[in-house]
Amino acid sequence: MEVNFGKLQLTEERALESYFEESINLKLINSLIIAKEKENFRGSELSSYFKGYLLPLYKDFGGELFARCHGILDRLEIDSSMIEFYISNTPEFNCSSINIPDKAKPDIIVINRGLLEKLSLDEMGFVIGHEIGHILFGHSYVTKAIQYVYPEYEKLPPFLMKLYEVWRKLAEISCDRIGLLACNDYEVSIRALFKLSSGLEDNYFNLTTENMLSITEKAFEEMKVNPSYLNISHPANPLRIKAIKAFYNSESWKRISEGKDVDKDESLEKEMENIKSHIRRAPLNELETLELQFISSAGLILMLADKEEIEEKEHTYLINILSEYIHWPQEYFSTLTEGDVVKKMQEAVKTIKEKAPWKTRQLAGKLLPIIIRDNKLYDSEVNTYIKICVEELGINISEVVDSILAGIRQMYSPLS
Repeated sequence: MEVNFGKLQLTEERALESYFEESINLKLINSLIIAKEKENFRGSELSSYFKGYLLPLYKDFGGELFARCHGILDRLEIDSSMIEFYISNTPEFNCSSINIPDKAKPDIIVINRGLLEKLSLDEMGFVIGHEIGHILFGHSYVTKAIQYVYPEYEKLPPFLMKLYEVWRKLAEISCDRIGLLACNDYEVSIRALFKLSSGLEDNYFNLTTENMLSITEKAFEEMKVNPSYLNISHPANPLRIKAIKAFYNSESWKRISEGKDVDKDESLEKEMENIKSHIRRAPLNELETLELQFISSAGLILMLADKEEIEEKEHTYLINILSEYIHWPQEYFSTLTEGDVVKKMQEAVKTIKEKAPWKTRQLAGKLLPIIIRDNKLYDSEVNTYIKICVEELGINISEVVDSILAGIRQMYSPLS
């Protein structure tokens, strides 16, 4: 099966990778990491380690699993020497891939015992194909660099964290497409995802395609009413199944099945946009929408107080705050220049004070660092902040002054 795998990768996923490359310099960081790894325990040494501590999947005793793994490589037209398979005596319900930067060495896929005990060979085909997808799309190129710069995940800047979470979920959906290609069975792919999400075997429930799709649709409708944006690497199961269904029913899949190249598929893109909307962070309710409007408009007013240009550090801070509400604040922020910014701020704060007056001090606290963030204190910014807090948020001026002084003591470091 001759397939241009790059055309199966979600467009938005690639766009985010380009943004990370531009913002973080992934290429430089990865080149430095690779140079260091060559001095240490990687490449052939890693392969030797796995051969000693894990079970390498050889033809002589690998049986049907070996045949299935290499049958998938043949189907995807990947040289069998490019990927090595290992079995780990680990009960965790998982399978993982390791991308080896040195292309003279094979990449690695590790299949945990816990997964083999619960999934059929056909279902394993989907999982193995999914992991091959991570290798084909080079996902470790992004994850390795970001995890090196921010080894503690919770210390990622909020804006980067939100984008990274979206990217990881999109990456999983792209890999599910390779999983479907590998097993070449829509129903098997869905069943594999159901088992992966539950960890149970067939005898615990009735896994008919009709039942699985019915459960998926009900869960998807519930997600539309009550969205959730948890910090989890994988998208919710209903989203993955809906995405596989959309891909399977698409013109792209039809062309692949006929041995043709994949063209732009607008119908599939439209269907995927509906699914991806449940991955991207957006305001959960009217109050969050109003908070987003107030913070962005008030923030812009503060940053431009008697200034012609916005300070980069102030802008970065505001974008990180806005990312609590929306995954791509820049686009929303750019719309503020269209119209009366002061009016937008006043409209938002009026309703906030009516419906959630306890929010006013929280909002003032989120705005305060803007006037200190660049380690410069401007009279115009401080006076504008006081005016917003007193006249718009209705906070007592003495309380506002106290909060400014506390912020200066905590955050202001001139000449440092």
